[in-house]
Amino acid sequence: MFNTSIPTGDASGVLKSIRHIDHVTYVAALDNEEAFINRWRALGFHEHVRLDCERFPATHIALVSGNTAEFPWATMTGLSISEDPASPINEFVRRHGENVQHVAYNIDPEVDMVGVHEEMKKLGWNFMTPVLTYLDDAGAKLRQMFVAPTQAYGTFVEFVQRLAGPDGSAFDGFDPSNIDDLYQCYSDYSKSLDKK
Repeated sequence: MFNTSIPTGDASGVLKSIRHIDHVTYVAALDNEEAFINRWRALGFHEHVRLDCERFPATHIALVSGNTAEFPWATMTGLSISEDPASPINEFVRRHGENVQHVAYNIDPEVDMVGVHEEMKKLGWNFMTPVLTYLDDAGAKLRQMFVAPTQAYGTFVEFVQRLAGPDGSAFDGFDPSNIDDLYQCYSDYSKSLDKK
């Protein structure tokens, strides 16, 4: 199911900037939310954040386990569900079933994310977004860039950078505006693939 086009070429600089998997997000039908959460609870996960988005109506749930010095979790998985039959989430489920929607890799906070994006594009990576940047109320910064799927409403890869604010805490969640921005790009890109 996980079908992405990864270009060949020397990507050693890019690979060195990856620290770990930040999160894995699944999509499912609305009526499978409770079963999904219960499976992850049995593995020691708990709900960290639940966000409702308006532009692309959906609920996004982050489940976490453990903790580290840098983040209030060691492992994170996510679930995205939607009541809207026309949502990109339900379009994914119709075409590909309930499955992993994306894997996000955490990029070293010392690395120039825009520089990584440019280097990857030169190596042939195809992105559906530029580097998207968001600030939380404490001044922590989240940077994200999303590799384009190879098929409409398909699986994709995210690169994420969580930067500390003035209080030293890293951006530890998500924001409805960045999720809606992603889904706008994902929907537009998928529609362009459907036209080919």
